Amino acid sequence: MLDTLAGIVLLYTLMDLPIVFWIMRDQFNSVPIELEEAALVDGPSIWGAFFLIVLPVVVPGIAASFIFSTIFCWNEYFFASLLASTHATTLPAMVAAQTCSQGVGWRTIAALTGASISPLLLVGIFLERLIVKEMAAGAVK
Repeated sequence: MLDTLAGIVLLYTLMDLPIVFWIMRDQFNSVPIELEEAALVDGPSIWGAFFLIVLPVVVPGIAASFIFSTIFCWNEYFFASLLASTHATTLPAMVAAQTCSQGVGWRTIAALTGASISPLLLVGIFLERLIVKEMAAGAVK
Protein backbone atom coordinates (compact mmCIF):
# COMPACT_ATOMS: atom_id res chain seq x y z
CA MET A 1 0.00 0.00 0.00
CA LEU A 2 3.03 2.28 0.20
CA ASP A 3 3.43 4.66 -2.71
CA THR A 4 0.15 3.63 -4.37
CA LEU A 5 -2.89 5.69 -5.20
CA ALA A 6 -5.16 3.15 -3.49
CA GLY A 7 -3.20 3.51 -0.24
CA ILE A 8 -3.42 7.30 -0.28
CA VAL A 9 -7.16 7.23 -1.08
CA LEU A 10 -7.81 4.69 1.70
CA LEU A 11 -5.81 6.73 4.21
CA TYR A 12 -7.53 10.01 3.33
CA THR A 13 -10.94 8.34 3.44
CA LEU A 14 -10.29 6.91 6.89
CA MET A 15 -8.88 10.23 8.05
CA ASP A 16 -11.95 12.24 6.96
CA LEU A 17 -14.74 9.83 7.92
CA PRO A 18 -15.04 11.05 11.55
CA ILE A 19 -15.61 14.70 10.60
CA VAL A 20 -18.11 13.72 7.87
CA PHE A 21 -20.00 11.43 10.27
CA TRP A 22 -20.07 14.17 12.89
CA ILE A 23 -21.41 16.83 10.51
CA MET A 24 -23.98 14.52 8.92
CA ARG A 25 -25.20 13.14 12.26
CA ASP A 26 -25.97 16.66 13.43
CA GLN A 27 -27.66 17.46 10.11
CA PHE A 28 -29.94 14.42 10.23
CA ASN A 29 -30.71 14.99 13.92
CA SER A 30 -31.79 18.56 13.15
CA VAL A 31 -34.54 17.38 10.76
CA PRO A 32 -37.83 17.38 12.69
CA ILE A 33 -39.51 13.99 12.93
CA GLU A 34 -42.80 15.72 12.09
CA LEU A 35 -41.58 16.27 8.51
CA GLU A 36 -41.07 12.55 8.05
CA GLU A 37 -44.41 11.72 9.68
CA ALA A 38 -46.24 14.22 7.47
CA ALA A 39 -44.59 12.73 4.40
CA LEU A 40 -45.58 9.20 5.41
CA VAL A 41 -49.20 10.33 5.88
CA ASP A 42 -49.18 11.65 2.30
CA GLY A 43 -48.42 8.17 0.96
CA PRO A 44 -44.79 7.56 -0.04
CA SER A 45 -42.75 4.74 1.46
CA ILE A 46 -40.04 5.31 4.05
CA TRP A 47 -37.42 5.59 1.30
CA GLY A 48 -39.68 7.90 -0.70
CA ALA A 49 -40.08 10.18 2.33
CA PHE A 50 -36.32 10.11 2.81
CA PHE A 51 -35.53 11.05 -0.79
CA LEU A 52 -38.35 13.56 -1.22
CA ILE A 53 -38.34 15.32 2.17
CA VAL A 54 -35.29 14.59 4.33
CA LEU A 55 -32.54 14.55 1.72
CA PRO A 56 -33.33 18.00 0.27
CA VAL A 57 -33.31 19.44 3.80
CA VAL A 58 -29.83 18.05 4.58
CA VAL A 59 -28.22 19.06 1.26
CA PRO A 60 -26.38 22.03 2.89
CA GLY A 61 -24.81 19.63 5.39
CA ILE A 62 -23.79 17.26 2.61
CA ALA A 63 -22.22 20.16 0.70
CA ALA A 64 -20.44 21.45 3.83
CA SER A 65 -19.02 18.04 4.70
CA PHE A 66 -17.92 17.62 1.08
CA ILE A 67 -16.14 20.97 1.16
CA PHE A 68 -14.42 20.19 4.48
CA SER A 69 -13.27 16.74 3.46
CA THR A 70 -12.08 17.96 0.06
CA ILE A 71 -10.04 20.77 1.59
CA PHE A 72 -8.59 18.52 4.30
CA CYS A 73 -7.52 15.88 1.77
CA TRP A 74 -6.35 18.34 -0.86
CA ASN A 75 -4.06 20.26 1.49
CA GLU A 76 -2.76 17.30 3.49
CA TYR A 77 1.03 17.11 3.35
CA PHE A 78 2.25 14.97 6.23
CA PHE A 79 1.01 11.53 5.17
CA ALA A 80 1.65 12.25 1.50
CA SER A 81 5.29 13.04 2.21
CA LEU A 82 5.71 9.93 4.38
CA LEU A 83 3.84 7.35 2.32
CA ALA A 84 4.26 8.52 -1.27
CA SER A 85 7.49 9.18 -3.10
CA THR A 86 7.29 8.54 -6.84
CA HIS A 87 4.07 6.89 -8.02
CA ALA A 88 1.43 8.57 -5.83
CA THR A 89 2.65 12.10 -5.31
CA THR A 90 0.19 14.80 -4.26
CA LEU A 91 0.36 18.49 -5.10
CA PRO A 92 1.52 19.67 -1.64
CA ALA A 93 4.35 17.13 -1.76
CA MET A 94 5.25 18.29 -5.28
CA VAL A 95 5.37 21.92 -4.13
CA ALA A 96 7.65 21.02 -1.22
CA ALA A 97 9.92 19.01 -3.53
CA GLN A 98 10.78 22.11 -5.58
CA THR A 99 13.53 23.10 -3.17
CA CYS A 100 16.89 21.63 -4.09
CA SER A 101 20.59 22.29 -3.64
CA GLN A 102 20.57 24.83 -6.49
CA GLY A 103 17.88 26.93 -4.86
CA VAL A 104 14.16 27.30 -4.89
CA GLY A 105 12.23 26.96 -8.15
CA TRP A 106 9.91 29.89 -7.55
CA ARG A 107 8.27 29.73 -10.98
CA THR A 108 7.45 26.06 -10.59
CA ILE A 109 6.20 26.59 -7.04
CA ALA A 110 3.94 29.43 -8.23
CA ALA A 111 2.56 27.31 -11.07
CA LEU A 112 1.92 24.29 -8.81
CA THR A 113 0.33 26.47 -6.15
CA GLY A 114 -2.00 28.06 -8.69
CA ALA A 115 -2.88 24.60 -10.02
CA SER A 116 -3.61 23.37 -6.51
CA ILE A 117 -5.77 26.35 -5.49
CA SER A 118 -7.94 26.70 -8.60
CA PRO A 119 -9.98 23.44 -8.23
CA LEU A 120 -10.76 24.28 -4.61
CA LEU A 121 -11.93 27.74 -5.59
CA LEU A 122 -14.22 26.34 -8.27
CA VAL A 123 -15.70 23.73 -5.90
CA GLY A 124 -16.18 26.37 -3.20
CA ILE A 125 -17.89 28.83 -5.54
CA PHE A 126 -20.21 26.18 -6.99
CA LEU A 127 -21.18 24.65 -3.66
CA GLU A 128 -21.55 28.02 -1.90
CA ARG A 129 -24.44 28.85 -4.21
CA LEU A 130 -26.00 25.45 -3.50
CA ILE A 131 -25.65 25.88 0.27
CA VAL A 132 -27.18 29.37 0.26
CA LYS A 133 -30.05 28.30 -2.01
CA GLU A 134 -30.92 25.28 0.15
CA MET A 135 -30.61 27.20 3.41
CA ALA A 136 -32.96 29.88 2.07
CA ALA A 137 -35.48 27.21 1.08
CA GLY A 138 -35.41 25.72 4.58
CA ALA A 139 -37.95 23.04 5.39
CA VAL A 140 -40.64 24.47 3.14
CA LYS A 141 -40.30 21.67 0.60
